[in-house]
Amino acid sequence: MVDWVDFYQIDAFTDKPFKGNPAAIFIMPTDMSEDLYLAISREMNLSETAFLENTGRGTYRLRWFTPTQEVPLCGHATLAAAYLLFNHHRVKQERIRFDTKSGPLFAENVSEGVLMNFPSNPPHRVDPPMQILEALGVEGWIDVQYSPGNQKLMIHLKSHESLLNVSPDFTALKEAKNSLGWRATMITASGFNDYDFVSRHFAPLMGVNEDPATGSNHTVLTPYWGNLLDKRRMRAYQASRRGGSIIVEDLGERVNLIGRCVLVLKGKMQIG
Repeated sequence: MVDWVDFYQIDAFTDKPFKGNPAAIFIMPTDMSEDLYLAISREMNLSETAFLENTGRGTYRLRWFTPTQEVPLCGHATLAAAYLLFNHHRVKQERIRFDTKSGPLFAENVSEGVLMNFPSNPPHRVDPPMQILEALGVEGWIDVQYSPGNQKLMIHLKSHESLLNVSPDFTALKEAKNSLGWRATMITASGFNDYDFVSRHFAPLMGVNEDPATGSNHTVLTPYWGNLLDKRRMRAYQASRRGGSIIVEDLGERVNLIGRCVLVLKGKMQIG
């Protein structure tokens, strides 16, 4: 017997098709072979593919995979999953819960899009890793910090113009000495226009050279910029080629991330 499962491709952190960060959402059991999830993720060939299973009223189990490995947290695919449930599966609950490897995550349907409530992952200052700075081609920087909770290295640059001009050597970035065990590197700078701060995200160690719009990064950036700017609510922009916009709120031990989504594709995939 051939098994078919429903899947959806959703552009997250945008209100326009073909912008933001695309994520594939599969509605299927989440306790199957890891090799199957990786094979599906390679077939979709996106930065992350999510697997979603209803386990109770307003409660879901959620897992995320890149084409090469499972990841502990993925903001844009969580946003996409919540958007799908609220807007296309018409769940009646005002608030839904996702049980994940990072603990329980919550999402609400609000006027500005989907609000996600995540644990905060504040960074701390570390010695500058020179091989990473050289791989990025960065000379002028303000601060270098690391978030052990999210395993992300963060480099604060002097301006958004310098951030836009960064052109990494991804091979060197992947091969750089990694004494802290980071999974990815982000660069950030003060914002422009209505944005409080901007960022970019590089993760060749996870099979993704540059991620278009990364929710999990903002669990690190929100407490960092909230402290610098003395602001609780901020607007952020991820300056990738596709771009992505997000509203963030610093709640102390947790953060709210608010974004919009667009459904661009739906279908069925044969998995057995």
